[in-house]
Amino acid sequence: LTCQRIPLADQMYAHHKSGIAPEYVKFDSEHGDFRKSVEAAFYYLRPEAVESFFILNKLTGDPVYREWGWEIFQAIEEHCRSDVAYASLSDVNDPSLGKTDKMESFFLAETLKYLYLLQDPDSEIDLNKHVFNTEGHPLKTFNTLKTESNGKTCSTSTGATPVR
Repeated sequence: LTCQRIPLADQMYAHHKSGIAPEYVKFDSEHGDFRKSVEAAFYYLRPEAVESFFILNKLTGDPVYREWGWEIFQAIEEHCRSDVAYASLSDVNDPSLGKTDKMESFFLAETLKYLYLLQDPDSEIDLNKHVFNTEGHPLKTFNTLKTESNGKTCSTSTGATPVR
């Protein structure tokens, strides 16, 4: 079911003139389509779609997710890059309205990281051995740590009981 819904995320990007999705869309059941919300036509450089593409690419090996990520990266480069950094886009359907002088920290920590990892098929990140925290940092799972340490314990600075 999730893989069936993901093309909608890509369509939300491709559907708009900038190639970038707005903060959210409204679904129009009468016409079987979606439209950007007038109050949310902006793009804050969020990572959720490319994060999903990265995970699905790792799980399925389907290159379409890499292609979608590359298209999003190109649109971000074209419409959100400034002379010194990146900026939020005021209106995804009218990029000529310009950028907002705002770059959220999650753009570097997550959006660009997932875009990079998506284009790196040789990444050593194995989703069976790693999880990502809310800031997009890969962490080894407890089972992986336990296996790699051969059952040895590690000391903690907090005085907590070590994982065995």
